[in-house]
Amino acid sequence: MIATLSWHLVPSFLVLADELHFGIAAQRLGISRHTLSKRIGRLEGQLATPLLMRTTRRIELTQAGAELRVRAVSVLDAMDEAVRAVQRATTVGRMSIGISTDLTTEWDAGIDAWLRERAGVAVLERRAPDEALSLVRAGRLDLVLLVGIGEDEPRSVLVGHEPTVVVFPDTHPAAGQETVRAGDLRDLPVVVSEIGRTDHHRAAVERLHGDADLPYVVAPRIGTIRAGLLHTARLQGAAAVVLSRDLKPIDTAGLAALPMDPPLLLPVTVIGRPGLPNELLTSLVNHLLGLPAT
Repeated sequence: MIATLSWHLVPSFLVLADELHFGIAAQRLGISRHTLSKRIGRLEGQLATPLLMRTTRRIELTQAGAELRVRAVSVLDAMDEAVRAVQRATTVGRMSIGISTDLTTEWDAGIDAWLRERAGVAVLERRAPDEALSLVRAGRLDLVLLVGIGEDEPRSVLVGHEPTVVVFPDTHPAAGQETVRAGDLRDLPVVVSEIGRTDHHRAAVERLHGDADLPYVVAPRIGTIRAGLLHTARLQGAAAVVLSRDLKPIDTAGLAALPMDPPLLLPVTVIGRPGLPNELLTSLVNHLLGLPAT
């Protein structure tokens, strides 16, 4: 009996089992009530048992209908998972990897070396950090490399740190120091990125000023987060924390750039898309950490 069952009829039955109303179910399926009724009749004929109890006011599932609903959902879920497994397997040799625009090319070189070791093929894309995060969450990128901890991302792994400096007007008295300590720039507003949570912004203010409750300025992104921070620091005579390696190729005229005391290192994390094979994520993480791939 099961071997001759027309499985293409089952999805229509499942929609009707959810709605328990021929008109609504037919509308969801984009077919007429007559067509839906014929499909259910064919299914009942193949199973040689009624699946529904019809009255003038409502329909209900019979015991056989309820049993078919439970088992069919389980079978279809298993089929969906099988398709997803095949799709995941195809990414082993062909991947898309996003790298934050605020990271330096040293990270690109590390990913290139990992791909050469694996004889893998990938498209490396430079993406704004918020865009990269959105794309990996949606499964449109397999892996992304970002500055940040990624506390809200279940597949986020720390792979390193980037050194930072504080940039501020070079006319400020602290510009002659070797380092910046908390409170040295207390008279300047702190600039933070528009990307990030309020608690991250407050942490930056506290690190520079020693008081998280002092006001701060949110900088718009101008091409990159770094560019927005530097522009706002110049425009408003403010202080901002940026990656120190970012400063090499850009103009910092009018700004001092000093390390913090104690040093401030920003975490760099790899985030994998939902469903990415664990082996791929672990392999890249171990490579970037300088460990042998497993």
